[in-house]
Amino acid sequence: MSKAFNKQLNLPISFTSSGEMVTLREFIKHKNDSPVPLSSLTYTQKAQITAERIRQEPEVKLAMVGAGVIDKERAIAEVESQTPVGQALIEAEQYVIQKLIEEIKKGRLKEIISITHE
Repeated sequence: MSKAFNKQLNLPISFTSSGEMVTLREFIKHKNDSPVPLSSLTYTQKAQITAERIRQEPEVKLAMVGAGVIDKERAIAEVESQTPVGQALIEAEQYVIQKLIEEIKKGRLKEIISITHE
């Protein structure tokens, strides 16, 4: 399994109905109660997930046209403030999360599913 996928397993993707963050690994194992569907998350919840995903990165350095270079601290601040830059980061993370879930549901990431069920 690639390091990128392994890292994704421990990052949050949603919340439980009781308000706890759910990682991709927990989602696959159905360890917690059913996660809130992405389409039902509030924008604030999406921002919280994105900020936490960024916090768990060892280093963040992004370049955005019109925004310049964005480091980890700025990325978190932009997301939490839901600025236009933060909104772009939230949308990017939501896209990644949605694609991971789609691939798992289609059975295309069998190596992740088999490893997490061990």
